[in-house]
Amino acid sequence: MTLKVILEKGADGYIIAECPQIPGCMSQGKTKEEALANIKDAVQACLKVMMEDMIAASIVPAATLTPEDVEERELELVSVELMPV
Repeated sequence: MTLKVILEKGADGYIIAECPQIPGCMSQGKTKEEALANIKDAVQACLKVMMEDMIAASIVPAATLTPEDVEERELELVSVELMPV
């Protein structure tokens, strides 16, 4: 799965990372590398919660899922920098 990540410098000097394909999925880090690692963790957590919510709401029957669907996924993050970091 390939997701776009937007990086921009925050007012406090931290680098803010956002994944626009997952509303509200944001993180930060002191360096670009730390921000990317943190947003990757945040994306995985968001996707897991979204899948669990769909199962709980019976939108997706649990019997149709494999363990890989709710476990950590291999993610490729493509960063797009709005401001120099």
